[in-house]
Amino acid sequence: MAHKTKRVRRVKCDTKHATPAVKAPKAPKAPKAPKPAATGVRSEAARRTAEGKFSKTIFTQIGGKECPHFAPMTWKERDAYMAKPENAAVRGRYEKHMDSVGAN
Repeated sequence: MAHKTKRVRRVKCDTKHATPAVKAPKAPKAPKAPKPAATGVRSEAARRTAEGKFSKTIFTQIGGKECPHFAPMTWKERDAYMAKPENAAVRGRYEKHMDSVGAN
């Protein structure tokens, strides 16, 4: 039969007086190639919203009393709405906002 030995607990060495190990500097990471821009309808609308810094409040202000449901419209519906000559006031507020955020 094999003879069992006692397990001895190892004591870690004192690290207070040890010299710190010098690490080699890391090589700089190569820049990742940018992802191709999404070309879907929803991504275009999201990009347009971000570029013009629109929020639901701003859309409500632009729509005004002429079009209170301007905020939930899609961009296609908004463009069609603003293209009508009777909605020149809304178009004016829209262009004023775009000038104020410097998007044009």
